[in-house]
Amino acid sequence: MKLGSIELPTDLLLAPLMDVTTPSFRQLICDLGGVGMVVTPMVFVQQIALAPKTVLPHLEHIENQSPASVQIVASGRNVEHIKKAIDFLSSFQFDILDINGGCPATHTMKSGGGGALLRDYFREGDKSRFQKIIETAIKFSSRPVSVKTRLGYEREDEILEICKMIENCGAEFLTIHGRTVKQKYHGEINFDIIKQVKNQIEIPIVGNGNVIDYESYKNMKEKTECDAVMIGRAVMSDPLIFNKIWKQQKSSKNDFEFPPFTERHTIEKIRQYLQRNNQFIESSSQFWNTDRFKFAEMRRLAIWFIKGIPGYKKVREKLSKINNFSDLKSYIFSKSFEEDFNQ
Repeated sequence: MKLGSIELPTDLLLAPLMDVTTPSFRQLICDLGGVGMVVTPMVFVQQIALAPKTVLPHLEHIENQSPASVQIVASGRNVEHIKKAIDFLSSFQFDILDINGGCPATHTMKSGGGGALLRDYFREGDKSRFQKIIETAIKFSSRPVSVKTRLGYEREDEILEICKMIENCGAEFLTIHGRTVKQKYHGEINFDIIKQVKNQIEIPIVGNGNVIDYESYKNMKEKTECDAVMIGRAVMSDPLIFNKIWKQQKSSKNDFEFPPFTERHTIEKIRQYLQRNNQFIESSSQFWNTDRFKFAEMRRLAIWFIKGIPGYKKVREKLSKINNFSDLKSYIFSKSFEEDFNQ
């Protein structure tokens, strides 16, 4: 499919997730198949402008994971920081420069970017900041620019005016998470507002929020008429989600069901994911190949992947108490790991 001028293998996009979409995790998702575009965690333009070397780890291997997007966070208060950040990023090979215009995280809001752009959009004197970021990015970026936002800060209808501004600035496409900033990740997704936006603007719309399987993917597509779907938190516990939705899309019979969670996430399959992820780090990472990171990454993934398996709470408790990589790896690949689920 085409998303603006970008050709994608599928209409399924990975969402930017802080401390989640690491280079190794992105590679795992790519290897498992079905994803149309991966993305880095959000990176702050001020950090890039003042200390560019500190963001290099997030960009590692991005050139081999195409189609790929880099998401930036900016407040719009310092245009020079945006210019410097884009100039630095221009030396890397990626496909889309995405602007974060909706993240509800406290540190993002305090920076003046993300959800703060929606909070301040209708305040006197602050309306231009969001627009300035988009216009500056489009002017200086050699890559197409997209925007990811929410329905508004508190009111869901705020997005209608804002999306027209985003389109008029020249954004390539727009991703909309179907909640307000104040809602964070609680409450229902408002499909109707996303559909209203789709009917009012010409650029492609990507729907985002609460997509966890093929049925919820189909629901998002049908109720919003969006062009593509972005998946975030669901991939943390199910790295095969893109592959499964993609296969079900291609099937002549879209009524077949995948096995329940506990069957598709066997202990052996979880070990394969963890081993593959760790081998990638050890064989190719310049920045992440340390016991400290490998420990944090493997434990985090293991805790996500086992969720829902009967007995997982006891295993999760054990995993949380291990404090070094060697012991963690020994436990996960031991018989005790399997036996602990049954106790």
